Amino acid sequence: MKLDCLRKYLQAYRQLFRTNARAQFFKTWFVDAFAGTGRRSNPAIGDEQPLFDDVYADADAETYREGSATIALSLPDPFDKYLFIEKSAHKLATLKNRIATVHPERLARCSFRPGDANELLKRWCNERNWTKERAVVFLDPYGTQVEWSTIESLASTKGVDLWYLFPLGVGVSRLLTHTGDIEASCQARLDLLFGTPTWRDRFYRRGTTVDLFGETRETLERTAAPEQIGAFIRERLQSCFVGVAKGLVLRNSRSNPMYLLCFAASNERGKRVGVKIAGDILKE
Repeated sequence: MKLDCLRKYLQAYRQLFRTNARAQFFKTWFVDAFAGTGRRSNPAIGDEQPLFDDVYADADAETYREGSATIALSLPDPFDKYLFIEKSAHKLATLKNRIATVHPERLARCSFRPGDANELLKRWCNERNWTKERAVVFLDPYGTQVEWSTIESLASTKGVDLWYLFPLGVGVSRLLTHTGDIEASCQARLDLLFGTPTWRDRFYRRGTTVDLFGETRETLERTAAPEQIGAFIRERLQSCFVGVAKGLVLRNSRSNPMYLLCFAASNERGKRVGVKIAGDILKE
């Protein structure tokens, strides 16, 4: 499902930039910030581990995590430039070798940057001339690694269309305990993910209880279902992007929500077309 949505959008995006006289002026980029080897698999020993190891024992999760590089490079009308970011230098080298073998004609268009995706994406945004360039950025993290400051940097370019596979059930839901007793490190990670501490008020209801000795104690009760979490991240995207499509919940074979596939457009002139195309794709 995720692959089909991405493929259809990239095809429509490149067709628009090929056939529209004004759009032809721009150089187009495709950016995969968690590129892996081009074929996602369980992290190897020594690589950064995902937030929840058991997620990747799920065949449905593995299907959702197939790499996007092959899709983007296989388009009959390719992007002008490709950027692949991956924390593991070994994985990035494997990806480069694979592209050299399978798509040698595209290799000269590709840039490869090892390191932290948040840091490198912000740097890349600042390097570009957004009066002459446009991009589709794909974020498919292993867990909750994407920081809100990175999302804001992408939005500030006014030239990026963002596809974000938000870790709805495989990340956020598992961090939100029913009693609100969340480790400090996990709370800090959620603050970075959402860019605000207000998720506490949105996802929990405060109350009080009286114990056997008559003492009053404040309590927290989780009220957030996946639908409320999805609505919150959409609101957050709307706070910095000019156009946001309704996300698509991706579920496993047991109907458990795993990811929310989100789309957001940062360009005022192109938002209507981008959101319309993405919205139609996400409804299919």
